[in-house]
Amino acid sequence: MKSLENNIAIFNIDVTKKGQYLYTDAQNVSAQIATARQSTEIIRLIKDYIGTGKTILDIGAGDGTFTIELFKTVSPKLIVGFDPASQAIRAARKKIKSSFKGRIVFKILNIYDLTRYFKKGEFDVAVVRGVLHHLDDVQAAITQIGKVVDQVIVLEPNGYNPILKIIEKVSSYHQRHDEKSYWPPHLLQWFGRQGYSLVEQRFVCIVPYFCPSALARVLKCIEPFFERLPLIRRYYTGTNVFLVKK
Repeated sequence: MKSLENNIAIFNIDVTKKGQYLYTDAQNVSAQIATARQSTEIIRLIKDYIGTGKTILDIGAGDGTFTIELFKTVSPKLIVGFDPASQAIRAARKKIKSSFKGRIVFKILNIYDLTRYFKKGEFDVAVVRGVLHHLDDVQAAITQIGKVVDQVIVLEPNGYNPILKIIEKVSSYHQRHDEKSYWPPHLLQWFGRQGYSLVEQRFVCIVPYFCPSALARVLKCIEPFFERLPLIRRYYTGTNVFLVKK
């Protein structure tokens, strides 16, 4: 079994202290704005290409915030969310309402051993939201994903963005949580090696997770303008989201 990343302990500490991840805290205005924009793209891809009433594997479900959101918005037949952070999954399980039971499940699992837990074709789509940039061996993880799921929605920090690269070096949060970003063509190349082809890719969102609330609101107002300009969109938005399939 492949050893797990050191940052898992940091995420567990966050949940122990706050009861949730720092970026899912409703009091964090900038993170709420940013994650809402990201969720919009994931939900749109599912509705446009996958459909409702499907089976979803949420890889890296964390404290369950976005898994529950997906459940409410795309009405899957079943959604299984997993994460190696045990405290996060315990927090996620507490969010399951009685009416959700049987259709939403949270497990403590390791991404590097997917084939031990799941069979090929068990899920219609996997959602890999903000996971790959935390891993020490991304290609090994993608290899495992490729053995289980044929359609994958990936959301990652935009590795084209030079400002993001600076934030990764100077932000204490980013350093503690081993935050990094990958060159977008490399991600597509790694998925391509497992037989995936790109269906759609977008670069969106200019609001950082951790910035003053007033600034976040201003950035949100001008965000549509940034997203409409091809070069600006590619190099100065913060999120790379794409769908690949076999």
